[in-house]
Amino acid sequence: MEFFSTANKSLIKDINTATILQIVRTKGPISRAEISKLTGLNPATVSSNVGSLIENGLVRETGIGASSGGRKPMMIELNPDAYYVIGVDMGTTDVSTGITDLEGRIQHKVTLPFGDRTEPEEILGVIRQSIRDVMAASGLETDRFIGIGMGIHGLVDPDRGISLYAPAFQWEDVPIAEPFSREFGLPVTIDNDARAMALGEKWFGKAAEVGNFVFLNIGTGIGSGIYVNGELIRGAHFGAGEIGHIRVQDTGERCFCGIVGCLSTLASGPAIERQARHDASAGLAPHLLQLAGGEPGRITGELIHQAALQADAYAIRLLDEAGRHIGSALSVIVNLLNPEMVLIGGGVSNGGDFLFDGLKEEAALRSMANNIKKTYIGPAGLGDDCGMIGAAALILRSVFRNPNQYNS
Repeated sequence: MEFFSTANKSLIKDINTATILQIVRTKGPISRAEISKLTGLNPATVSSNVGSLIENGLVRETGIGASSGGRKPMMIELNPDAYYVIGVDMGTTDVSTGITDLEGRIQHKVTLPFGDRTEPEEILGVIRQSIRDVMAASGLETDRFIGIGMGIHGLVDPDRGISLYAPAFQWEDVPIAEPFSREFGLPVTIDNDARAMALGEKWFGKAAEVGNFVFLNIGTGIGSGIYVNGELIRGAHFGAGEIGHIRVQDTGERCFCGIVGCLSTLASGPAIERQARHDASAGLAPHLLQLAGGEPGRITGELIHQAALQADAYAIRLLDEAGRHIGSALSVIVNLLNPEMVLIGGGVSNGGDFLFDGLKEEAALRSMANNIKKTYIGPAGLGDDCGMIGAAALILRSVFRNPNQYNS
């Protein structure tokens, strides 16, 4: 009986401490009295738990606050420099790795290309090097790091730390978390890259106050992270959110998934570039070809956007068509889930209004009016760093769920 009593007390303390830390993170600077009022915990419990958080460095006293009639209170805030997290954003062509503080702010980052590598050990070797590079650049001691979060391309089993299927590299069932944890001596948590990005927006971006939203990652591939009632959805077999494989037309290139007309084959970064290069070679995009120095192979997404900004009709039409394909697929999600917000990130989102105007119009045309009229659709808040910040958040959420594990 004593064991269960002790275990219950320990659990309650963990819950109380986590609750207080979340309040400090989201509301700080804040007084102990305000924490007591917001949580319903008695002042003695709040003081005891705040004392523990101060002792392990997660929060700090920041000075005297304004009086509401009695003695002026001591204010408490998160100590963002107490620990650091490594966030790894694995794409299909490169890896971006950053170090964040406890507030998700990137302190150092590095991007390394994969080149023509496709084998698991080759790709994971580049990722290992990126982690070594960014840790060395930070100058921080190893004990200042509390974990490595990794957003991984493709289907991922976060519970076992395994890449189930990475379509760009055609590999299956590759262990990632355990080997990286063993090598770096740190906890490692992995998830699909788009879900990690959605988590980043929930913790540190535009979706902080939103319970139902969809994050679309539109880059070298197209995927999404879905929040329903405040919970990140993975699906029964970790395949939730594969919006890139919604069929949006009956003809076109066959996708690696076996379907013709997938959104990814029409509106991903590589798909848009392929179309532009083909049309430039056929003489259909003269201004774009001129910007590329007469070499269709040098046409990139950035160059297409530049041409659109210069009022090139072809580039404007190409980005508009891509946006409409995305809007068509998005309408399926809007009608099915009725989200409050749709955030769009990844390189293609840099197309701006040339992309978003057609996207919003097509989504509205194909969605129930009641479902779309109050849905915000726009660019994500964290920009190009969203993948790294979201990956770091995979570790940060465990800190805030159980801060007592970091007692010094």
